[in-house]
Amino acid sequence: MPPPGLSELIESITVDAHGSEEQLTAFLTAFSEEVQVPCSATVLDLPVEVLRFDAEGDERRGLVARCGHEGRRAGVVSLTDVRFEPGSVAAWLHAAYRSWLGLDPFSARRLAGRSWPER
Repeated sequence: MPPPGLSELIESITVDAHGSEEQLTAFLTAFSEEVQVPCSATVLDLPVEVLRFDAEGDERRGLVARCGHEGRRAGVVSLTDVRFEPGSVAAWLHAAYRSWLGLDPFSARRLAGRSWPER
């Protein structure tokens, strides 16, 4: 079951977006504006630094994260496979993104005192 408040976050991100392509762009905008990069994360339990969020033009693939590992650029991975620190802005947005895709969210919790969007 998604954490409380996740549906509201999804709605606030996608409110003006019509169709899945615009909604995907809305999520990219939210990640780009709200998550300070580089940020720490893991992929397959390997520590990485997320350097940038992107969309590669394939709606079926969704958003991607450009990552680095041990000071080197490591590559591009599907954003669905990235795990962020549970109490972070990135984790909360990521939980919304995975839920929007129909996937179970990774561990995350609503950020106290934060309303979305803050634009």
